[in-house]
Amino acid sequence: MVYRGLKLDPFQRQAINYIEEGKSVLVAAPTGTGKTLIADYLIEEVLDEGGEVIYTAPVKALSNQKYREYCAFFGRDKVGLITGDLVINRDAPIRIMTTEILRNMLLEGPRMLEEFGAQIDDDDETAAVDAYSPSDVILPDLANLQAVIIDEIHFLDDEDRGTVWEELLIYLPSSIRILGLSATLSNLEEFADWLTEIRESKVEVVLETERAVPLQLRVGCKDTGLVDRKTFEREYVRWRKKRKHQKKKGRRGRGDQTRHIDLLKMLSDDDLPALYFIYSRKMVETLATKLSRHGHGKRLNKRRDRDDIDEHLKAFDKRHPEVLSHDLRRMYRRGIAFHHAGLHVGLKALVEELYEARLIRVLYCTSTFALGINMPARTVIFDSLTKFNGTEFVPLSIREFMQMAGRAGRRGIDPVGTVVVRQDFQFYGEVRKVFKRLLTDISEPVESAFNLSFHSVVNLVDRFDEKSIRYMLNQSFKAYQDAQMARAVEAQIAEIEERAAGDEGKERKKLATLRRELSLLERPRLWENFSRKVSFLKRHGYLQPDNSLNAPAQILSHIKIEEVFVTELLVNGVFEDRTADELFGMMVGLVQTLPRQARVFMPSDEKWFDIFDEMTAVYESSIVAESEELMDRESTYTPELMPLGERWAKGDSLADILQEIQCRTDLSGDLVGGFRRAKDLVSQIRQVHRDDEERWKELTDVLRRVSRDEVQVLD
Repeated sequence: MVYRGLKLDPFQRQAINYIEEGKSVLVAAPTGTGKTLIADYLIEEVLDEGGEVIYTAPVKALSNQKYREYCAFFGRDKVGLITGDLVINRDAPIRIMTTEILRNMLLEGPRMLEEFGAQIDDDDETAAVDAYSPSDVILPDLANLQAVIIDEIHFLDDEDRGTVWEELLIYLPSSIRILGLSATLSNLEEFADWLTEIRESKVEVVLETERAVPLQLRVGCKDTGLVDRKTFEREYVRWRKKRKHQKKKGRRGRGDQTRHIDLLKMLSDDDLPALYFIYSRKMVETLATKLSRHGHGKRLNKRRDRDDIDEHLKAFDKRHPEVLSHDLRRMYRRGIAFHHAGLHVGLKALVEELYEARLIRVLYCTSTFALGINMPARTVIFDSLTKFNGTEFVPLSIREFMQMAGRAGRRGIDPVGTVVVRQDFQFYGEVRKVFKRLLTDISEPVESAFNLSFHSVVNLVDRFDEKSIRYMLNQSFKAYQDAQMARAVEAQIAEIEERAAGDEGKERKKLATLRRELSLLERPRLWENFSRKVSFLKRHGYLQPDNSLNAPAQILSHIKIEEVFVTELLVNGVFEDRTADELFGMMVGLVQTLPRQARVFMPSDEKWFDIFDEMTAVYESSIVAESEELMDRESTYTPELMPLGERWAKGDSLADILQEIQCRTDLSGDLVGGFRRAKDLVSQIRQVHRDDEERWKELTDVLRRVSRDEVQVLD
């Protein structure tokens, strides 16, 4: 079978056959094998039938990339984009949106546009908020919605955001087909069986374990050069014996460490382009700068490529004057770049543009570059197999490793992809077991992280009775996994009781342990957790005894970010005497944090110290602390960013605002991300004021004013 000029692989043909039969499908395959081609086929089929389809993605970068891709293929009139800060062509038959947006639509139910008293200007497709925002989007007509594509569906086990995936799958009517795209999972069948149970129809599984471009692993070390792991292991054993001998003679040879440039020197020109993964923004920038200044870096690029790069840089200068520094210009011209979440949105897009044009030879990047966006390389280099999680250094998970390693090897271009790990002998003993585990290629099982937000709790009690809510909770993957484990424990108990042999004391002890485990598994833990949150809301005056919503809960039903903290700020009148510009600034401090090394200058306007005092009093209140404990999550509170948010609302440039922050890495992307999420939060607060015409207009005006420059860039 040929599709779009490509001969399809067997797993792609199998998935498409299921789609043609009108079935829901779960496709699990390694990175880079062509899963999204199956999604494209489903979209075309739905369009041909006059229906509508929604494509959800876990990260904004992937949503934006799919939007650009589908606009090019299907035409701009057929594609819409809805993210946390942007609405484009909301009535398009193909809607691309973040998973949270669709979950919110399903949870809150459809609203009439007349409720908002505003006309929507559909002609201005780039207007993020012309009296309209993602918080206002009505649910598409379910009669026309035929399918939902859920990219990276295994995100369901993400500690912070995974619950959204489960809620989406529970709330979505079973008449709507789903196409789940996933990495390979060790419990794929269990996951599919759960989907089949809650969808009330068979969800077919398509599994592909082979990569389209095979990977070869090499270990890089100054002592060995680039070698396969067996050779490295053999040489390591010899080195260790030699080292023991040296110690006996009183000598300790530490040896020089292998540096990033040493590794790159080991690669041939045919091994490029290369992605160099490192888990520190500072080091990403530092290493790229060092390579660009080193003799090896100066010789990386071909002279003919520099003319093409110059054309891209000229075009960039027109779009973003005074953003490109002399050092960056020199770096890019040498075919070297870096990429991380804090990078200026324009520079991020430029680097991706140059990379896609095959004008970047070495790209230093953080792990976020591997998530979703399609940017393959010939070689992927790991600086380390461990990363700092904010508290300690922990090994990469198999899924993380394969997500990044999977970028090696460009389909149709490279016969093989190369994965290189920088590893010196003196540190190998610490990661030897990690190395072995990562190479098993069997990804961790997906496990439920179900933990309903207060926003979900309030909307559920407002719309459904206790029986219905219990049913929904029992539909969760968490409940399914607990039930499966309970059945397994029951079987163990039955086996021991039937056997009734051996050491009776030992058997009795084992039985007692298993019965305690079964008792825990059979407890309705999800309902208990839900009930604790409902009790909390009743105790603090959010809910009536009959679960009807008091004023605070009505506010909370609109707030999806820092739910209880923001609601308490509203209830306590902290925002009442504040201008819309000040309110926007305050929201920036509730949605964005800063790296530990960043320092913000003290605000010159003393009014901010009064604002900080009021907000801190709420932040430190017992109700916010208790809500954090129930959610097992700390609230975001970065007061020093608030005056910078106000400056953006007043029209100051990003470059001027950045002068107020001291940091060794680029924070442009962090600030822009904060401005974007603050927009979303202000639009949620605007819903609270929908009956206050004056406040509504003030907030609408500030939403228009902050939607400019870098915030509007579709990165």
